[in-house]
Amino acid sequence: MHPTLRHPLRAAARLFGRRTAAILATAAGLVACSSHNYNSGYGVVWVTVTAEPGAFASYLVNLDSVVLKDNKGNSYTALATVEPVDFARLGHVAELWGSGTVPIDTYVSATITLDYTNAAVSVVQNGAPQAAKVVGTNGSAVKSVSFTVKFDPNTPLVLTSSYATSNAERLALNFDLPASNQINTATSPATVTVDPFMTAGIAPADTKLIRIRGPLINSSVGLGTYTVYERPFTDEASNIGSLTIFNGPNTVYTINGTNYVGAPGIDALSQTSAGTTMTTAYTTFQPTTTPTGTAGIFNSVYVLAGTSVETFYTQNLVGTVIARSGDTLTVRGGLVWGSTLSFKTGYVQYENTDSTVLVGPSTVVTADDDPSATGLSAQSISVGQRIDAIGTYSVSSTGVVTMNASAANSGAVRLLSTEAYGPLVTASAGSATIGLQSLDRWPASAFSFTGTGVTAAQDTSAASYHVNTGSTDLSGTAGGTPLWFDGLVNGYGSAPPDFNASTTQTETQVPASLQVSWGTAGTTTPFTGVSSGGFAVDLANAALASATIQIEGESIDLHSLPASPQVVPTATAASNSFAPLFALGNASGGISGFNSFASFVTALNSGVSATTPAISLQARGVYDRSTNTFTADTVDLVL
Repeated sequence: MHPTLRHPLRAAARLFGRRTAAILATAAGLVACSSHNYNSGYGVVWVTVTAEPGAFASYLVNLDSVVLKDNKGNSYTALATVEPVDFARLGHVAELWGSGTVPIDTYVSATITLDYTNAAVSVVQNGAPQAAKVVGTNGSAVKSVSFTVKFDPNTPLVLTSSYATSNAERLALNFDLPASNQINTATSPATVTVDPFMTAGIAPADTKLIRIRGPLINSSVGLGTYTVYERPFTDEASNIGSLTIFNGPNTVYTINGTNYVGAPGIDALSQTSAGTTMTTAYTTFQPTTTPTGTAGIFNSVYVLAGTSVETFYTQNLVGTVIARSGDTLTVRGGLVWGSTLSFKTGYVQYENTDSTVLVGPSTVVTADDDPSATGLSAQSISVGQRIDAIGTYSVSSTGVVTMNASAANSGAVRLLSTEAYGPLVTASAGSATIGLQSLDRWPASAFSFTGTGVTAAQDTSAASYHVNTGSTDLSGTAGGTPLWFDGLVNGYGSAPPDFNASTTQTETQVPASLQVSWGTAGTTTPFTGVSSGGFAVDLANAALASATIQIEGESIDLHSLPASPQVVPTATAASNSFAPLFALGNASGGISGFNSFASFVTALNSGVSATTPAISLQARGVYDRSTNTFTADTVDLVL
């Protein structure tokens, strides 16, 4: 199981399936289908969307459109296919929204429109999701919101005429939920005040896997490629361009409940029905050598297809198992979707009430991106596991959703990468015991572990959570060290171990966020020691309302540290597939992005004033407690 989906900062270290120059040359004509030639006057932009989720269990709104403005003041719509998007689920992955065709030009900004009319926003309270009331900055109900994001002046979006999108450019959108929302849990229900903060750039400020979804058009076993119509998120009808995806010898496929690796997978995919076979690929992006260095190809890490992924005819429920009794699973944070269902948010609906999933001997069980997970059955699904259940949906008179995934030929469950976190208690070669604090970002207190052990005496205990670490030896690690594990929960009735880890990480390896608030009034002096080398949050500032570092389930109050951490910019990545992004502004006045931290500091020094004080800060990166340094890939300063 590849950990890059859960922890994107590591993805750059294993850019998947690099090709020879000859293959790259072939790719230039195969990346996607387009009727435009080099003299058409039009270029193509691939728009990807990701988010920083913060404390939200669900953030389901409509993503309406993106309009590009050139350096002469002309505006052109790149995409206007309205999509319901749960941004809370885009923390570890980016989604390809679609391919936009616009005139060749130099573009300096993008205007994005979000529609909150039927928003479903939930926050986490006492270990469970709670629906929130959404309002604008004036306290009234919020509907459609448009805001402008300016590109780094030194790296505008330059589109050239493209044949088969060989010169297509990426436009990476990142919706910063902590920077965009103020949560007030003192009200009932909780109130979320919206003031959107999104950044945009021609290279993403992260190395997350890119999810590309759509029905199969055709495939080429010889070239190791397949082509899809782009149908993103939970869309069941639209085709927003087409794209060819490149596959390699290590690509993992799950097709109609069967796993393959490499060439046998693309061969099996080629034998499915074009036009009706739905596919979902999790890919890396490999730039080609163009003037900007951002055009390129998408290489698949793993692929889902056929009945192993949602289709126009299926109904799905994605969430976390918090309890099990016999063949009945209790699932928290369920996102239900299906084209035959009628929801106010399109094809999807978030369930704040715990849902029920029924499994049985006929349930087909597979594990995403894990060909070593064989012989799976309904007994492989235990408490704490994140799942995607496919079956038949019903609702009780009390509003509880039941997904019947037990029927022969139609019931299925995919085991999704799950994360366990807690401080180390003891360790030996291949094994570790932690004090479990969270599973799949839900607190340990949310789970009932009855029945998880071989005997009742061996049922899982949060205080002594046993992890199979495989080849990783933690015996030399100090007790109390915070640890994060990616992998799968061990089968129901099979503990110990409680968890089988595919990846083990310490604090300095896990993506962290620095979240600071100076209240609604803000401050004109948020930092100390501001320079092109970094800054520190002024903890003595009277306006400071809160300042924490969040590392998945861990929260560190800056006041508990010996000193305010030094925030330093990450070094510019050697690969053009990644560029740090530092931004400041607000939805009403515009948001400006910079790939250079020095340029950001210049804008900060002139932009923070009595009329535009600093309101909040959200930085994304990694934290090193030993040096008290926060290395930031992104910094978003709300004025």
